[in-house]
Amino acid sequence: MHRYDAVLFDVDDTLLDFDASEEAACRHVFDYRTDSPATPFALFAAAFRSVHNATWDLYMAGTVGRADVFRVTFEELAAMGYLDGMDPAVAALTCQDWFVLHSVPEPEALRVLALLHTRYRTGVVSNYELADIQRKRLAASGLAELLDVVVISGDSGVEKPDPAIFDETLHQLGLGPSECLFVGDSLASDAAGALEAGMDFCWYRRHHTPPFAPTTAVNVIDSLTELPALLDAPDVPEW
Repeated sequence: MHRYDAVLFDVDDTLLDFDASEEAACRHVFDYRTDSPATPFALFAAAFRSVHNATWDLYMAGTVGRADVFRVTFEELAAMGYLDGMDPAVAALTCQDWFVLHSVPEPEALRVLALLHTRYRTGVVSNYELADIQRKRLAASGLAELLDVVVISGDSGVEKPDPAIFDETLHQLGLGPSECLFVGDSLASDAAGALEAGMDFCWYRRHHTPPFAPTTAVNVIDSLTELPALLDAPDVPEW
C-alpha cells in the first residue's frame, strides 16, 4: 500500500466501542442502586437500550439536547419502574460519569495504535457535540497519549462529512490529503468526508453485517489488527 505520513481515525465504533461503553455504564447504574434489584439485569439492560434508542432519536430530531440524553432516558426508566426508587438524576449522572471514565476500546485498538504511533503521526476526527467529554473519554481509555492531533466537531463547529473538518486536521498536521489514510466505520460520514477532502479511506466494518454496502474505500478491514499489514508495518506485538 501507498506509504502514508499519518493514519487518522474516527473515534466511536472505530477506536472506542460506543454500545459496549454504554452497556458497561448501564451495568454500573444497575449495580449502584441501593435497593435490592427487583429486576434481572438482562431485563434492565433491554429496557435501557429500548428507551435510550428512542431518546437518541429525539436527539437526532433536535428535540433533546446532547447533554440531556442520559437524563431523559433515566427519567423514562424511572417512570416505568426500573430504578427501584433511585433518583433518575443520580442515575443519569452515575451513568454519564462511568461512560466517560470507562469507555471500552475496540478490540486491539490500544495495541494497534501504539504500534502505528511509532511509525506514523496519528490522530482522530470525531463527530461529538460535547468536545470536553470526548477528550476525557480518549484520555481515560489510554488512547489520547497515542494521538498527535485530536479534532472534534464540538470544537471546530463542523461535522463529518463536511470536508472542512478534515481540512482543519490536515492544517494542524501540516500534511496534504494524499499523505494521510483515514480509518472509520461510517460510509456516510467518514468515507464521504475523507474522500471529498482527498484522503484515502479504509472502512472498518466490524459493526456492520452482510450484505455490505458498496464502497470506494481503498481497503476494507474487519479487525484493527489488519491495519499494520496494509501499511507494511510490523505485526502487532503481544502485550
